[in-house]
Amino acid sequence: MARENFAIYNHQYLEELERRDLEQEILKKNELRKKIGQQRKLEKLKLIRRLMFVSLFCCISIILMCGYVNITAERAKLAKLQNELKFQSDINKELKLQIDGKFTLSEIEKIAKQKYSMTYPDSSQIIYVAVDSSSNNKVLAKKDKANYNNRIFSIINFIKKLF
Repeated sequence: MARENFAIYNHQYLEELERRDLEQEILKKNELRKKIGQQRKLEKLKLIRRLMFVSLFCCISIILMCGYVNITAERAKLAKLQNELKFQSDINKELKLQIDGKFTLSEIEKIAKQKYSMTYPDSSQIIYVAVDSSSNNKVLAKKDKANYNNRIFSIINFIKKLF
């Protein structure tokens, strides 16, 4: 009987040892699975972080490039408008010179005769007024000054036309 008890005891003991070994192996496998799962999660997080960084970098790059494209387009518009402004300024100067040329007495007389059919007055339409000699000198001085200013103005216009 002692041997039978010993055999049962040994058999139960061996089964219990095997069960403990199996439980320990299962625990180790579970721990390994958990570690592997955690490592995979960490790798996924790292991959997601890298992808987010690359995506963010690409988005910022695209935004900056769009900004530079807009700046380049606006510079082209500015250059075009500056050229147009220069062209219009040249036309304006030319028209001012033409206007200045139109204000000469001969041009005014020509326009008056052609457009308005004006002529010189007849002797019956002329009225003479007696004027003091002192006021006459003042009027002549003003006329001389006006003629002098007109001559200077015409010289300046001529010089402008040259340049």
